[in-house]
Amino acid sequence: MNKKKILKTEVIDNKICYFILNNPDKRNPLSLCLIELLQNELDKVAKNRNIKVLIIKSSGPSFCSGHDLKEVNNFSKSQLKLQELFNKCSKMMLSIRKLNQPVIACVDGVASAAGCQLVASCDLVIATKNSKFQTPGVNIGLFCSTPMVAISRKIAPKDMMYMLLSGETIKAEQAKDFKLVNKVVSKSLLEKEILKIAKHICSKSTESIVIGKQAFYNQLEMPIEDAYKYTSKIMAKNMKSFDAKEGISAFIEKRSPVWKD
Repeated sequence: MNKKKILKTEVIDNKICYFILNNPDKRNPLSLCLIELLQNELDKVAKNRNIKVLIIKSSGPSFCSGHDLKEVNNFSKSQLKLQELFNKCSKMMLSIRKLNQPVIACVDGVASAAGCQLVASCDLVIATKNSKFQTPGVNIGLFCSTPMVAISRKIAPKDMMYMLLSGETIKAEQAKDFKLVNKVVSKSLLEKEILKIAKHICSKSTESIVIGKQAFYNQLEMPIEDAYKYTSKIMAKNMKSFDAKEGISAFIEKRSPVWKD
């Protein structure tokens, strides 16, 4: 297997990074090889202060079909190998959530099982009208237990259970109703819309986004009283930053802010 072939990376304007899943003949499965490649590239992006936004997209008619079932079947002979696969996949998904940079899923096609998990792990999701989403494990006797961790933190419990118990595909508009997708656009407008959003984010204070993204996910797991105490400390810390002082001054002086980054 050509490792470089199944994942491509591109950088635009030295600020916007693309990860492109590139194994269309197999519907871009999350093989152990691809998971390791994604982890390696995520680690690089995490250290690159120039990158402001990460976009994950794919080639071919499928965004990501989830785990490679042939590989999973082969690994089933070894509990350790299976555990390694799922542990590395979980770590990779968490790395997306923990990444300082906002991550946008650019979906054109089917996102199934762990592929749907990948979508849910991203901060924003823009999908074409023909895109579909599915947690079909129940159809083959393999409940989508790990995918549901990320997805259930984005959509309501009853919507999650509908997807998990039915195994059916849901269309992009329904996924938007479920709050799994932010925006649905035509295929012809997908790239334009993604870049528009990415560039808009790039124009904001990187410092505030880093602080804010971390705080957002941290407070989600807290009781509301603890969340307010935590975010009050974060706000106080943020207010002392150069960019916050610059942003407030620019607002008062009715001018565009000049961010430190």
